Amino acid sequence: FISAREGKPAAGKPYVSAGGLRINAAYPAGEKILFITASLDELFSEIKNTVVGRSGQLMLVDSEGRILTSRADAFGTVLAHPLIGDFISSRVTAARDFVLAGKKMSGAYAPVMTMGWAVIVEEPYEDAYYSLFLMKRNAVLSLLAVAITALLMAFFAAKSMTKPITELTEAASGIAGGDFSKGVKVSSGDEIGELADTFNRMSVRLKEYNEMQIDRIVAEKTKTKAVIFSIFDGLILTDYDGKILLANSQAERILGLSGLEEGNNIADYVEDSGSGLKEFFKEVSANSGKNIVKEFSFDPDRGGATFAKAQTAPVLTESGAALGTVTVFRDISIEKKLDAMKEFFMQAIAHDLRNPLSSISGFIDIMTMQNADSLSAKQKHCLAVMEKETRRLQSMINDILDAARLEAGKMTPLIRSVPVNFLASNAIEGLSGMALQKGVELKSELPPESPRLNADGELIQRVIVNLLANAVKFTPQGGEVTLEVSRRESSVRVEVRDTGQGMPKEACEKIFEKFHRIPGALAGGTGIGLTISREIVKAHSGRIWAESELGKGSNFIFEIPDGLPQSEREC
Repeated sequence: FISAREGKPAAGKPYVSAGGLRINAAYPAGEKILFITASLDELFSEIKNTVVGRSGQLMLVDSEGRILTSRADAFGTVLAHPLIGDFISSRVTAARDFVLAGKKMSGAYAPVMTMGWAVIVEEPYEDAYYSLFLMKRNAVLSLLAVAITALLMAFFAAKSMTKPITELTEAASGIAGGDFSKGVKVSSGDEIGELADTFNRMSVRLKEYNEMQIDRIVAEKTKTKAVIFSIFDGLILTDYDGKILLANSQAERILGLSGLEEGNNIADYVEDSGSGLKEFFKEVSANSGKNIVKEFSFDPDRGGATFAKAQTAPVLTESGAALGTVTVFRDISIEKKLDAMKEFFMQAIAHDLRNPLSSISGFIDIMTMQNADSLSAKQKHCLAVMEKETRRLQSMINDILDAARLEAGKMTPLIRSVPVNFLASNAIEGLSGMALQKGVELKSELPPESPRLNADGELIQRVIVNLLANAVKFTPQGGEVTLEVSRRESSVRVEVRDTGQGMPKEACEKIFEKFHRIPGALAGGTGIGLTISREIVKAHSGRIWAESELGKGSNFIFEIPDGLPQSEREC
């Protein structure tokens, strides 16, 4: 009434009366006041029975936070409710999530300005956002369904596109492996279909070419085998593990072997008989791609050749791929027999000529000394020529006999420590007259400090003299001959270079064979000096070789290793 007297309408607090909820209101009407008592049962019942969302409720609270109406709580109840507390403290509209009695809730409140009350809406969090969750789930399911559909469509589309390509790839692999029977069945009319048709036509043509090529290969293989099995020399083709790829009957005959079969290891057929053949095949396997030349002597009682010469060469395809090693065996038994006969004959002749030549030389000396004053100039010249030729014959005979002694191992080197520069200088000095007469410049390249070597000085100097004499002999007037001595890591090297006519590369190995002469050589000789040099170097455990090309001069080189044991006494 106080507010109404002041001209302001006012309402009291709800109260219970006669089993119902009532509220009093005063409203000024001029000088009078209109007093109204209204029932809240119908309003509160409507609010109480209103369901928000799936399971939410409405609450009406007064300004002090007491329940006016609620589905779960009685009139006048004071609740420790988060939203009621927010309303009392703020008196503004708000909404938030909160936890009530351990359960997550979502709610909002709005003040009723005239009455000072508040309407509160609350609902369990899951129910409040149920529609959102449902929409989100439906959206995810829809997207998943779309993605699966897209993947399936892409899979089948890709499969339909790649199937022809896969068939093309498989067919191409088959053709690469020699199978020309596979075709490609593509019914599409696009570029892939055109490619498949072209591929099928190509496959047919390749099959025709392959059949033609196979016939040609078979014919070539037959021809090659016919040649291999018809040649007089033995031939064995092995891979780099020593397995036999091909062997002809001549190889079996020469080596005294039988039953050489492809795929078996050649070393299994060879016994350790002292011939060195087993070690040779091991060397061939270990040194793939290397050219090896070797001679063998076999027991005559075992069958096959008594002497054989082997030479290896790598077998390569046109593209350079290595296939293995071919070894050619040549029966040199007859050649060795002829060499032995020739050597015996030469030694016999040398022995038979030695004494008569000594007598002739003695008579020439007597005639020269006793008739020096009575001889005419022409007679003196004739005697000088006779003496020169006699000495040349004696030198040839000595060379032949020395070569035989060296080969038989009957000439033992007297090993002493010798200065190599001294031997080289003596050789240069001894041949300076011959070089001057020939018009050839004789040069030396010696190290400042002479290397010392355990060797037979006389024999090594003889090798140097032989090499220098040959170089001067085969060098034209105005040319140069150079003698070089150098120290190596574990040996001493002596090299003789000339600017002469040179010789073919293939002659560089044969040049050291006894009585060998280079075809077309301008200068003469016995062909035994280099053989003696070779045997002397071999007796010192060294090696000697030649390097030359036609028109580019020649290099003759030998090396003697360090550390040879010195002789205990003179032989």
